Amino acid sequence: MVATQPKISLSLDAADTTIMHRAGMTGLYMTLKRLEKQYPSSRQRGGHISWVLTADTIELFWEGSDFVALSWLINESFKLDDTGLIHLAGLDNDAIDLRQKIHIHEGICAVFLRLNKFYQAGELVNTELEVEEKKVEYQYKSLTWYAHQTFAEKLCEADTQQLRHDYIQITSWLYLGGIVRHARTQNTTKLEEKPEYALALLFVPVVCHYCLLHIPSEDLKERKPHRYLVVIPEIKDFEDASQRRWRLQQLGTKQLHVSTLGEAGLLYYSLDDIQPEGDYYQACQVWLYEKINRASRQRTLMSIEEIEIDKNTLITYQQVQKYFQPNYQKVSGGSGKQVVTFGVALLIQIGLHRLGTLLLWHYHQKIKPKQIFIKVNPIRSLIADNLVKGIHWWSNFWEKLVIEDSKEYLFNQLFFNRKGFITMVNNSEEDKQYLIFIKVFQQSMKGNFAKVSAKAEEEKSSLIKKKIERLRAEINYCYDELSFKEYVSDFLVRGGLNKHFYEHQ
Repeated sequence: MVATQPKISLSLDAADTTIMHRAGMTGLYMTLKRLEKQYPSSRQRGGHISWVLTADTIELFWEGSDFVALSWLINESFKLDDTGLIHLAGLDNDAIDLRQKIHIHEGICAVFLRLNKFYQAGELVNTELEVEEKKVEYQYKSLTWYAHQTFAEKLCEADTQQLRHDYIQITSWLYLGGIVRHARTQNTTKLEEKPEYALALLFVPVVCHYCLLHIPSEDLKERKPHRYLVVIPEIKDFEDASQRRWRLQQLGTKQLHVSTLGEAGLLYYSLDDIQPEGDYYQACQVWLYEKINRASRQRTLMSIEEIEIDKNTLITYQQVQKYFQPNYQKVSGGSGKQVVTFGVALLIQIGLHRLGTLLLWHYHQKIKPKQIFIKVNPIRSLIADNLVKGIHWWSNFWEKLVIEDSKEYLFNQLFFNRKGFITMVNNSEEDKQYLIFIKVFQQSMKGNFAKVSAKAEEEKSSLIKKKIERLRAEINYCYDELSFKEYVSDFLVRGGLNKHFYEHQ
Protein backbone atom coordinates (compact mmCIF):
# COMPACT_ATOMS: atom_id res chain seq x y z
CA MET A 1 0.00 0.00 0.00
CA VAL A 2 1.43 3.37 -1.05
CA ALA A 3 1.83 5.89 1.77
CA THR A 4 -0.13 9.10 1.23
CA GLN A 5 1.20 10.85 4.32
CA PRO A 6 4.91 11.54 4.73
CA LYS A 7 6.73 9.28 7.15
CA ILE A 8 9.20 12.06 7.92
CA SER A 9 8.73 15.82 7.48
CA LEU A 10 11.46 18.42 7.98
CA SER A 11 11.22 22.20 7.74
CA LEU A 12 13.75 25.02 7.95
CA ASP A 13 11.12 27.10 9.76
CA ALA A 14 10.62 24.68 12.65
CA ALA A 15 11.06 26.50 15.95
CA ASP A 16 12.93 23.66 17.68
CA THR A 17 15.90 23.51 15.27
CA THR A 18 19.45 24.83 15.60
CA ILE A 19 22.05 25.76 13.00
CA MET A 20 23.25 22.14 13.18
CA HIS A 21 19.78 20.74 12.39
CA ARG A 22 19.34 23.10 9.45
CA ALA A 23 22.78 22.19 8.09
CA GLY A 24 21.87 18.52 8.39
CA MET A 25 18.59 19.05 6.53
CA THR A 26 20.55 20.69 3.72
CA GLY A 27 22.96 17.77 3.56
CA LEU A 28 19.96 15.44 3.28
CA TYR A 29 18.46 17.65 0.54
CA MET A 30 21.74 17.54 -1.42
CA THR A 31 21.89 13.76 -1.05
CA LEU A 32 18.31 13.23 -2.20
CA LYS A 33 18.92 15.46 -5.23
CA ARG A 34 21.90 13.32 -6.24
CA LEU A 35 20.15 10.01 -5.55
CA GLU A 36 17.12 10.87 -7.69
CA LYS A 37 19.48 11.26 -10.66
CA GLN A 38 21.07 7.89 -9.94
CA TYR A 39 17.76 6.16 -9.18
CA PRO A 40 15.07 8.13 -11.06
CA SER A 41 12.26 5.68 -10.24
CA SER A 42 11.14 4.90 -6.69
CA ARG A 43 10.88 1.25 -7.84
CA GLN A 44 14.69 1.20 -7.93
CA ARG A 45 14.91 2.18 -4.27
CA GLY A 46 14.55 0.21 -1.04
CA GLY A 47 11.01 0.40 0.34
CA HIS A 48 10.10 2.33 -2.82
CA ILE A 49 11.21 5.41 -0.90
CA SER A 50 10.37 8.74 -2.51
CA TRP A 51 10.50 12.38 -1.52
CA VAL A 52 9.06 15.81 -2.16
CA LEU A 53 11.53 18.71 -1.91
CA THR A 54 10.92 22.45 -1.76
CA ALA A 55 13.22 25.36 -0.92
CA ASP A 56 12.48 24.93 2.80
CA THR A 57 10.84 21.52 3.35
CA ILE A 58 11.65 17.82 2.92
CA GLU A 59 9.04 15.04 2.95
CA LEU A 60 9.94 11.35 2.82
CA PHE A 61 7.51 8.60 1.82
CA TRP A 62 7.98 4.83 1.67
CA GLU A 63 6.13 1.54 1.82
CA GLY A 64 6.41 -1.36 4.24
CA SER A 65 9.30 -1.70 6.66
CA ASP A 66 10.77 1.57 7.93
CA PHE A 67 14.12 -0.12 8.45
CA VAL A 68 14.32 -1.32 4.85
CA ALA A 69 13.67 2.17 3.44
CA LEU A 70 15.93 4.04 5.85
CA SER A 71 18.67 1.44 5.59
CA TRP A 72 18.68 1.80 1.80
CA LEU A 73 18.80 5.60 2.04
CA ILE A 74 21.66 5.61 4.55
CA ASN A 75 23.65 2.88 2.78
CA GLU A 76 23.45 4.79 -0.50
CA SER A 77 24.33 8.10 1.17
CA PHE A 78 27.42 7.05 3.13
CA LYS A 79 29.76 4.70 1.36
CA LEU A 80 33.44 3.81 1.18
CA ASP A 81 35.18 3.55 -2.17
CA ASP A 82 37.54 0.76 -3.18
CA THR A 83 40.49 2.54 -1.55
CA GLY A 84 38.82 3.09 1.83
CA LEU A 85 37.93 6.75 1.32
CA ILE A 86 34.62 8.13 2.58
CA HIS A 87 32.21 8.59 -0.31
CA LEU A 88 29.31 10.99 0.22
CA ALA A 89 26.54 10.72 -2.35
CA GLY A 90 25.48 14.30 -1.66
CA LEU A 91 28.84 15.61 -2.87
CA ASP A 92 29.14 13.21 -5.78
CA ASN A 93 32.71 12.35 -4.80
CA ASP A 94 33.39 10.55 -8.07
CA ALA A 95 33.22 13.89 -9.87
CA ILE A 96 36.04 15.51 -7.85
CA ASP A 97 39.75 14.84 -8.00
CA LEU A 98 41.61 12.53 -5.65
CA ARG A 99 43.14 15.34 -3.58
CA GLN A 100 39.69 16.75 -2.83
CA LYS A 101 38.41 13.29 -1.87
CA ILE A 102 41.32 12.77 0.53
CA HIS A 103 40.82 16.26 2.00
CA ILE A 104 37.12 15.60 2.70
CA HIS A 105 37.90 12.13 4.07
CA GLU A 106 40.55 13.42 6.47
CA GLY A 107 38.37 16.39 7.49
CA ILE A 108 35.42 14.17 8.43
CA CYS A 109 37.71 11.78 10.33
CA ALA A 110 39.31 14.67 12.25
CA VAL A 111 36.08 16.47 13.14
CA PHE A 112 33.20 13.98 13.26
CA LEU A 113 34.86 10.58 13.74
CA ARG A 114 37.33 11.62 16.41
CA LEU A 115 36.88 8.57 18.68
CA ASN A 116 37.87 5.13 17.41
CA LYS A 117 34.53 3.65 18.49
CA PHE A 118 32.93 5.63 15.66
CA TYR A 119 35.00 4.01 12.89
CA GLN A 120 37.13 1.02 12.01
CA ALA A 121 40.47 1.86 10.52
CA GLY A 122 41.85 -0.07 7.59
CA GLU A 123 45.37 -0.11 6.26
CA LEU A 124 47.52 2.90 5.51
CA VAL A 125 47.17 3.53 1.79
CA ASN A 126 49.97 4.91 -0.34
CA THR A 127 48.79 6.80 -3.39
CA GLU A 128 50.24 9.13 -5.98
CA LEU A 129 49.06 12.72 -6.39
CA GLU A 130 49.92 15.25 -9.05
CA VAL A 131 51.06 18.55 -7.51
CA GLU A 132 52.48 21.37 -9.62
CA GLU A 133 52.93 18.89 -12.50
CA LYS A 134 54.95 16.55 -10.28
CA LYS A 135 54.05 13.12 -8.98
CA VAL A 136 54.01 13.03 -5.19
CA GLU A 137 53.51 10.06 -2.91
CA TYR A 138 50.84 10.55 -0.26
CA GLN A 139 49.67 8.33 2.58
CA TYR A 140 46.26 8.33 4.27
CA LYS A 141 44.39 6.12 6.73
CA SER A 142 41.63 4.11 5.07
CA LEU A 143 38.40 3.01 6.78
CA THR A 144 36.46 -0.22 6.66
CA TRP A 145 33.39 1.18 8.48
CA TYR A 146 32.13 4.42 10.04
CA ALA A 147 29.17 5.18 12.29
CA HIS A 148 27.00 6.88 9.66
CA GLN A 149 26.70 3.67 7.65
CA THR A 150 24.71 1.67 10.23
CA PHE A 151 22.62 4.43 11.78
CA ALA A 152 19.35 2.90 10.57
CA GLU A 153 19.71 0.46 13.46
CA LYS A 154 19.53 3.39 15.89
CA LEU A 155 16.49 4.91 14.19
CA CYS A 156 14.33 1.80 14.20
CA GLU A 157 13.08 -0.64 16.84
CA ALA A 158 14.92 -3.96 16.63
CA ASP A 159 11.82 -6.13 17.00
CA THR A 160 9.32 -4.28 14.81
CA GLN A 161 11.79 -2.62 12.38
CA GLN A 162 9.61 0.49 12.53
CA LEU A 163 10.76 4.04 13.16
CA ARG A 164 11.12 4.78 16.84
CA HIS A 165 8.60 7.14 18.43
CA ASP A 166 10.66 8.04 21.48
CA TYR A 167 13.78 10.18 21.65
CA ILE A 168 17.17 8.85 20.50
CA GLN A 169 20.31 9.43 22.54
CA ILE A 170 23.01 11.13 20.48
CA THR A 171 26.73 11.78 20.96
CA SER A 172 29.37 14.15 19.63
CA TRP A 173 29.88 12.50 16.23
CA LEU A 174 26.22 13.20 15.39
CA TYR A 175 25.93 16.62 17.04
CA LEU A 176 29.24 18.51 17.15
CA GLY A 177 30.05 19.74 20.63
CA GLY A 178 27.34 17.55 22.16
CA ILE A 179 29.21 15.65 24.85
CA VAL A 180 28.38 14.65 28.41
CA ARG A 181 30.80 16.37 30.77
CA HIS A 182 29.97 14.44 33.96
CA ALA A 183 29.79 10.65 33.78
CA ARG A 184 27.88 10.34 37.06
CA THR A 185 25.01 12.46 35.78
CA GLN A 186 24.92 11.23 32.20
CA ASN A 187 21.43 9.77 32.60
CA THR A 188 20.03 13.24 33.29
CA THR A 189 22.38 15.28 31.09
CA LYS A 190 22.46 13.03 28.01
CA LEU A 191 21.51 14.57 24.67
CA GLU A 192 18.39 13.26 22.96
CA GLU A 193 16.74 13.97 19.62
CA LYS A 194 13.54 13.16 17.78
CA PRO A 195 14.17 10.38 15.23
CA GLU A 196 13.57 12.69 12.26
CA TYR A 197 16.07 15.24 13.60
CA ALA A 198 18.59 12.50 14.34
CA LEU A 199 18.31 11.46 10.69
CA ALA A 200 18.88 15.05 9.56
CA LEU A 201 21.95 15.44 11.82
CA LEU A 202 23.48 12.41 10.12
CA PHE A 203 23.94 14.53 6.98
CA VAL A 204 25.73 17.52 8.54
CA PRO A 205 29.15 16.47 7.11
CA VAL A 206 27.78 16.81 3.57
CA VAL A 207 27.20 20.57 3.67
CA CYS A 208 30.14 21.45 5.92
CA HIS A 209 33.43 22.69 4.52
CA TYR A 210 36.83 21.73 5.89
CA CYS A 211 39.88 24.01 6.02
CA LEU A 212 43.32 23.72 7.58
CA LEU A 213 44.51 26.46 9.93
CA HIS A 214 48.12 27.64 9.84
CA ILE A 215 49.73 29.82 12.49
CA PRO A 216 52.05 32.09 10.47
CA SER A 217 54.87 32.21 13.01
CA GLU A 218 55.02 28.39 12.95
CA ASP A 219 55.31 28.01 9.19
CA LEU A 220 59.09 27.81 9.26
CA LYS A 221 59.21 25.47 12.23
CA GLU A 222 58.75 21.75 12.47
CA ARG A 223 55.34 20.73 11.23
CA LYS A 224 52.63 20.26 13.83
CA PRO A 225 49.45 18.14 13.65
CA HIS A 226 46.82 19.64 11.38
CA ARG A 227 44.39 22.12 12.91
CA TYR A 228 41.01 21.60 11.28
CA LEU A 229 38.38 24.27 10.75
CA VAL A 230 34.86 23.16 9.93
CA VAL A 231 32.47 25.76 8.50
CA ILE A 232 28.80 25.21 9.39
CA PRO A 233 26.55 27.49 7.31
CA GLU A 234 23.28 29.04 8.43
CA ILE A 235 20.67 27.91 5.92
CA LYS A 236 17.81 29.96 4.53
CA ASP A 237 17.10 28.09 1.30
CA PHE A 238 17.93 24.44 0.53
CA GLU A 239 18.54 24.94 -3.17
CA ASP A 240 20.76 28.02 -2.83
CA ALA A 241 22.77 26.36 -0.07
CA SER A 242 23.19 23.18 -2.12
CA GLN A 243 24.41 25.01 -5.20
CA ARG A 244 26.86 26.98 -3.04
CA ARG A 245 28.34 23.82 -1.51
CA TRP A 246 28.66 22.11 -4.88
CA ARG A 247 30.45 25.18 -6.29
CA LEU A 248 33.03 24.96 -3.53
CA GLN A 249 34.35 21.78 -5.11
CA GLN A 250 35.89 24.06 -7.74
CA LEU A 251 38.41 25.32 -5.19
CA GLY A 252 41.85 23.75 -5.31
CA THR A 253 43.05 22.11 -2.11
CA LYS A 254 45.80 24.70 -1.66
CA GLN A 255 43.06 27.34 -1.38
CA LEU A 256 41.63 25.54 1.65
CA HIS A 257 44.56 26.57 3.85
CA VAL A 258 44.01 29.76 5.92
CA SER A 259 45.56 31.47 8.91
CA THR A 260 42.39 32.87 10.54
CA LEU A 261 38.91 31.57 11.30
CA GLY A 262 37.46 34.62 9.58
CA GLU A 263 38.87 33.68 6.20
CA ALA A 264 37.53 30.13 6.49
CA GLY A 265 34.04 31.62 6.88
CA LEU A 266 34.43 34.03 3.97
CA LEU A 267 35.92 31.31 1.79
CA TYR A 268 32.68 29.31 2.09
CA TYR A 269 30.77 32.11 0.32
CA SER A 270 33.61 33.32 -1.92
CA LEU A 271 32.14 31.92 -5.15
CA ASP A 272 28.73 33.58 -4.71
CA ASP A 273 27.65 35.90 -7.54
CA ILE A 274 26.77 39.23 -5.90
CA GLN A 275 24.24 41.41 -7.70
CA PRO A 276 24.80 45.16 -7.02
CA GLU A 277 21.10 45.93 -6.82
CA GLY A 278 20.14 42.94 -4.66
CA ASP A 279 20.25 42.28 -0.93
CA TYR A 280 22.79 39.87 0.47
CA TYR A 281 23.30 38.48 3.94
CA GLN A 282 24.81 35.18 5.09
CA ALA A 283 25.98 33.74 8.39
CA CYS A 284 27.97 30.72 9.52
CA GLN A 285 29.94 29.28 12.40
CA VAL A 286 33.58 28.22 12.21
CA TRP A 287 34.72 25.54 14.67
CA LEU A 288 38.39 24.90 15.39
CA TYR A 289 39.58 21.39 16.24
CA GLU A 290 43.19 20.75 17.18
CA LYS A 291 45.30 18.39 19.24
CA ILE A 292 46.18 19.72 22.66
CA ASN A 293 49.60 18.11 22.31
CA ARG A 294 51.38 15.95 19.77
CA ALA A 295 50.69 12.76 21.74
CA SER A 296 46.92 13.30 21.67
CA ARG A 297 44.96 10.66 19.80
CA GLN A 298 42.11 12.99 18.92
CA ARG A 299 41.42 16.64 18.28
CA THR A 300 39.51 18.82 20.73
CA LEU A 301 37.09 21.65 20.03
CA MET A 302 39.09 24.76 20.91
CA SER A 303 37.10 27.67 19.53
CA ILE A 304 33.82 28.67 17.84
CA GLU A 305 33.43 31.89 15.89
CA GLU A 306 30.14 33.20 14.56
CA ILE A 307 30.47 35.15 11.32
CA GLU A 308 28.02 37.44 9.56
CA ILE A 309 28.62 38.50 5.97
CA ASP A 310 26.95 41.33 4.08
CA LYS A 311 27.29 42.35 0.45
CA ASN A 312 30.14 44.84 0.88
CA THR A 313 32.11 42.42 3.04
CA LEU A 314 31.97 39.64 0.47
CA ILE A 315 32.68 41.93 -2.50
CA THR A 316 35.77 43.26 -0.73
CA TYR A 317 36.96 39.74 0.10
CA GLN A 318 36.49 38.65 -3.51
CA GLN A 319 38.75 41.56 -4.50
CA VAL A 320 41.29 40.44 -1.91
CA GLN A 321 41.29 36.96 -3.47
CA LYS A 322 41.79 38.48 -6.89
CA TYR A 323 44.53 41.00 -6.19
CA PHE A 324 46.56 39.54 -3.33
CA GLN A 325 49.03 36.71 -3.63
CA PRO A 326 47.42 33.24 -3.51
CA ASN A 327 48.73 30.44 -1.37
CA TYR A 328 51.93 28.97 -2.71
CA GLN A 329 52.38 25.25 -3.10
CA LYS A 330 55.58 23.34 -3.72
CA VAL A 331 56.79 19.80 -3.76
CA SER A 332 60.03 18.84 -2.11
CA GLY A 333 62.50 17.10 -4.33
CA GLY A 334 64.33 15.43 -1.46
CA SER A 335 65.97 16.21 1.84
CA GLY A 336 68.30 19.10 2.34
CA LYS A 337 68.12 22.86 2.60
CA GLN A 338 66.74 25.44 0.30
CA VAL A 339 67.80 29.04 0.76
CA VAL A 340 65.58 31.80 -0.50
CA THR A 341 66.64 35.44 -0.45
CA PHE A 342 64.16 38.19 -1.18
CA GLY A 343 65.13 41.67 -2.31
CA VAL A 344 64.77 44.80 -0.27
CA ALA A 345 61.48 46.62 -0.60
CA LEU A 346 59.21 49.02 1.20
CA LEU A 347 55.46 49.28 1.39
CA ILE A 348 53.78 52.11 3.22
CA GLN A 349 51.14 51.01 5.73
CA ILE A 350 47.66 52.05 4.64
CA GLY A 351 46.19 54.46 7.19
CA LEU A 352 46.40 58.09 8.20
CA HIS A 353 48.98 57.66 10.90
CA ARG A 354 50.74 54.33 10.45
CA LEU A 355 53.36 53.00 8.08
CA GLY A 356 55.51 49.93 7.81
CA THR A 357 58.71 48.84 6.16
CA LEU A 358 59.91 45.55 4.79
CA LEU A 359 63.25 44.09 5.77
CA LEU A 360 65.59 41.91 3.79
CA TRP A 361 64.43 38.41 4.53
CA HIS A 362 66.62 35.32 4.52
CA TYR A 363 65.25 32.03 5.67
CA HIS A 364 66.30 28.41 5.57
CA GLN A 365 63.56 25.88 5.05
CA LYS A 366 64.24 22.21 5.58
CA ILE A 367 62.65 20.18 2.84
CA LYS A 368 61.48 16.70 3.79
CA PRO A 369 60.88 14.05 1.13
CA LYS A 370 57.39 13.02 0.02
CA GLN A 371 55.71 16.11 1.46
CA ILE A 372 53.57 18.84 0.00
CA PHE A 373 54.31 22.30 1.34
CA ILE A 374 51.56 24.92 1.43
CA LYS A 375 52.75 28.47 2.02
CA VAL A 376 49.75 30.47 3.23
CA ASN A 377 49.39 34.17 2.54
CA PRO A 378 48.71 35.51 6.08
CA ILE A 379 48.08 39.08 4.86
CA ARG A 380 44.95 37.91 3.05
CA SER A 381 43.68 36.15 6.17
CA LEU A 382 44.46 39.22 8.29
CA ILE A 383 42.34 41.35 5.97
CA ALA A 384 39.55 38.74 6.05
CA ASP A 385 39.47 38.93 9.84
CA ASN A 386 39.06 42.71 9.67
CA LEU A 387 36.18 42.29 7.24
CA VAL A 388 34.24 39.88 9.43
CA LYS A 389 34.73 42.26 12.36
CA GLY A 390 33.07 45.01 10.32
CA ILE A 391 36.10 47.34 10.21
CA HIS A 392 38.20 48.70 7.32
CA TRP A 393 40.11 45.97 5.54
CA TRP A 394 43.41 47.72 6.34
CA SER A 395 42.65 48.37 10.05
CA ASN A 396 44.98 47.35 12.90
CA PHE A 397 47.90 46.48 10.65
CA TRP A 398 50.22 48.43 12.92
CA GLU A 399 49.37 46.31 15.95
CA LYS A 400 49.51 43.05 14.02
CA LEU A 401 52.65 43.69 12.02
CA VAL A 402 54.79 45.63 14.46
CA ILE A 403 53.58 45.16 18.01
CA GLU A 404 52.32 41.54 17.89
CA ASP A 405 54.58 40.22 15.13
CA SER A 406 57.73 39.82 17.23
CA LYS A 407 59.36 37.43 14.75
CA GLU A 408 58.55 39.77 11.84
CA TYR A 409 56.97 36.96 9.85
CA LEU A 410 53.85 38.90 8.86
CA PHE A 411 55.83 42.07 8.37
CA ASN A 412 58.01 40.36 5.79
CA GLN A 413 54.99 39.42 3.68
CA LEU A 414 54.20 43.01 2.74
CA PHE A 415 56.59 43.00 -0.20
CA PHE A 416 54.81 40.15 -1.97
CA ASN A 417 51.40 41.77 -1.46
CA ARG A 418 52.36 45.33 -2.40
CA LYS A 419 50.48 45.28 -5.73
CA GLY A 420 47.37 44.05 -3.99
CA PHE A 421 47.39 46.93 -1.52
CA ILE A 422 47.78 49.57 -4.20
CA THR A 423 45.15 48.01 -6.47
CA MET A 424 42.65 47.73 -3.63
CA VAL A 425 43.10 51.39 -2.72
CA ASN A 426 42.93 52.53 -6.35
CA ASN A 427 39.63 50.68 -6.78
CA SER A 428 38.02 52.25 -3.72
CA GLU A 429 36.76 55.80 -3.58
CA GLU A 430 36.68 55.49 0.19
CA ASP A 431 40.44 54.83 0.32
CA LYS A 432 41.63 57.62 -2.04
CA GLN A 433 42.83 59.78 0.85
CA TYR A 434 44.99 56.91 2.12
CA LEU A 435 46.50 56.41 -1.32
CA ILE A 436 47.61 60.04 -1.29
CA PHE A 437 49.28 59.41 2.04
CA ILE A 438 51.15 56.46 0.55
CA LYS A 439 52.30 58.43 -2.51
CA VAL A 440 53.69 61.20 -0.30
CA PHE A 441 55.77 58.70 1.64
CA GLN A 442 56.93 56.86 -1.45
CA GLN A 443 58.22 60.11 -2.91
CA SER A 444 60.03 60.93 0.33
CA MET A 445 61.48 57.45 0.41
CA LYS A 446 63.05 58.01 -2.99
CA GLY A 447 64.71 61.13 -1.63
CA ASN A 448 65.91 59.35 1.51
CA PHE A 449 67.47 56.55 -0.52
CA ALA A 450 68.87 58.71 -3.34
CA LYS A 451 72.35 58.94 -1.85
CA VAL A 452 72.44 55.24 -1.07
CA SER A 453 71.51 54.36 -4.65
CA ALA A 454 74.53 56.28 -5.92
CA LYS A 455 76.91 53.98 -4.06
CA ALA A 456 78.71 51.07 -5.62
CA GLU A 457 76.76 47.82 -5.93
CA GLU A 458 78.77 46.01 -3.27
CA GLU A 459 78.01 48.75 -0.72
CA LYS A 460 74.41 49.31 -1.69
CA SER A 461 72.86 46.19 -0.19
CA SER A 462 74.29 46.63 3.29
CA LEU A 463 73.58 50.38 3.30
CA ILE A 464 69.97 49.88 2.26
CA LYS A 465 69.51 47.26 4.95
CA LYS A 466 70.94 49.60 7.60
CA LYS A 467 68.74 52.41 6.34
CA ILE A 468 65.60 50.26 6.60
CA GLU A 469 66.58 49.08 10.09
CA ARG A 470 66.95 52.70 11.17
CA LEU A 471 63.62 53.75 9.67
CA ARG A 472 61.80 50.92 11.36
CA ALA A 473 63.44 51.71 14.70
CA GLU A 474 62.31 55.32 14.36
CA ILE A 475 58.75 54.19 13.66
CA ASN A 476 58.79 51.99 16.74
CA TYR A 477 59.55 55.03 18.87
CA CYS A 478 56.26 56.62 17.79
CA TYR A 479 54.10 55.93 20.83
CA ASP A 480 51.20 58.31 20.15
CA GLU A 481 49.74 60.56 17.46
CA LEU A 482 51.90 63.56 18.37
CA SER A 483 55.17 61.63 18.23
CA PHE A 484 54.13 60.14 14.90
CA LYS A 485 53.39 63.60 13.47
CA GLU A 486 56.84 64.76 14.58
CA TYR A 487 58.40 61.77 12.88
CA VAL A 488 56.39 62.38 9.70
CA SER A 489 57.53 66.02 9.56
CA ASP A 490 61.19 65.08 9.98
CA PHE A 491 60.91 62.27 7.44
CA LEU A 492 59.32 64.52 4.80
CA VAL A 493 61.99 67.19 5.30
CA ARG A 494 64.77 64.64 4.81
CA GLY A 495 63.06 63.43 1.63
CA GLY A 496 63.43 66.80 -0.13
CA LEU A 497 60.96 68.26 -2.59
CA ASN A 498 57.70 66.32 -2.73
CA LYS A 499 55.11 67.27 -5.34
CA HIS A 500 52.44 65.01 -3.85
CA PHE A 501 52.79 66.70 -0.46
CA TYR A 502 52.50 70.23 -1.87
CA GLU A 503 49.47 69.26 -3.96
CA HIS A 504 47.64 67.64 -1.05
CA GLN A 505 48.78 69.32 2.15
